[in-house]
Amino acid sequence: ITRLAFAAYTTTTAVCNLHSIYISIMIPRIVLLLSLFSSSPIIGVNSLLAKHHNTAIPSLCRRNLSPMTTSSSKSTTELSAKSSAETQFITNKMCPYAQKAWIALESSGITFDIREVSLYGPGGKPDWFWKLNPRGTVPIVTMNGENNVYADSELILDAVGDISEGILTRTADLSDEEQTQVSRWREVISKQLAPVGKSAVLGGSMPKLRSLLKEMNDMVVGPYLCGERMTLADCAAFPFLWRIDQDYGIEGDGEEKLRDWLKVCLETDAIKRTVVRSWWWWW
Repeated sequence: ITRLAFAAYTTTTAVCNLHSIYISIMIPRIVLLLSLFSSSPIIGVNSLLAKHHNTAIPSLCRRNLSPMTTSSSKSTTELSAKSSAETQFITNKMCPYAQKAWIALESSGITFDIREVSLYGPGGKPDWFWKLNPRGTVPIVTMNGENNVYADSELILDAVGDISEGILTRTADLSDEEQTQVSRWREVISKQLAPVGKSAVLGGSMPKLRSLLKEMNDMVVGPYLCGERMTLADCAAFPFLWRIDQDYGIEGDGEEKLRDWLKVCLETDAIKRTVVRSWWWWW
């Protein structure tokens, strides 16, 4: 009887272990496959994937499509550095779109407060957050109290670039050629790297990503993307290229300039302060 009981115990334990292994392998893959065919957030996957590094799908941190300003808001050209003391940055530090806004703020010399919100979980988002952005996405930056509300990462870059007094070069201080380069980089990141990177990570389309990285490598002036000075291009590009480097490496032939640029970024305090251990991809 004792032998039979022990045999039954070991068999049950083995089956349970196999079941656990199967679940741990299959759940992340199922969630990632679902994300390929859905543009809407898959709520709750972060808790399921907590032990699977960086496979969560935080759609709620993606860049918004249009600006949001209050009725009393002013254009960014009317903002001044004096308003920076009343600047708040509402974010989730794992989101790449929020990170690029964070880099811009850190490198601008603007004084700001960070308020972090959880995008998922049973508690939900606080009422004050929904009032600032009914879409429920991050990042959000408020200036002059809440008179100026920017609920779009690209608009935040524009606003901060207009008033920067730090290592981030103010947009008005760039030459026409430099401004064209910055615009090109921002467009390549949002319209090419974001979709190609997603396809590569989720669908295994690495050759297309490597080809794009080589094209981007040729665009690097050095030491920063557009030359000697840090610009909004660096803010926009770092979160995405850094994530690709973390899991797939940017170090092959024809990627040397990007490799050197990443090194410069990680030696730049304003950028280094935004790097966190746990992070999300951009979908």
